[in-house]
Amino acid sequence: MKVNRRKFLKTSLAFGTTGIILLELQLAQAEWVSTDFAPGSFDATMKQLLKGKTIVETDKINLNIPEIAENGALVPVTVTSSIKDIQSIAIVVEQNPVPLAIQAQLMPELETFLSARLKIASTSFVFALAETEKEFYSIKKKVKVTIGGCGG
Repeated sequence: MKVNRRKFLKTSLAFGTTGIILLELQLAQAEWVSTDFAPGSFDATMKQLLKGKTIVETDKINLNIPEIAENGALVPVTVTSSIKDIQSIAIVVEQNPVPLAIQAQLMPELETFLSARLKIASTSFVFALAETEKEFYSIKKKVKVTIGGCGG
């Protein structure tokens, strides 16, 4: 099959346009709620996040985060859980200017797993909250942020 310049350009334009349309459809599914991630107090953030549901502390959530963070700008965190029917996971850092660090909606077909890197302003409790239809389950761990990794 002989391909000339004109046919090549038409085909490239068609595929490029299709790709852009598909990309736009994917981007339309993501939603950013700026009020959730606005600076505020820890108590106000928790009140807004909980929407009147109760919190139950549990050991069925695994919050894997270092106890001492040498660099508060890049603190690795992983959350897993064996609780059934989790709809979303949120990570809240008590002493941050913007306490809500992450809020992720989960699909029911997927395993409960979230991994990220947080920015933690100072030594603080980090909360992992798992939302079900009726209530929130939580676990917290204290992270000590050091300057230069001295542990002091």
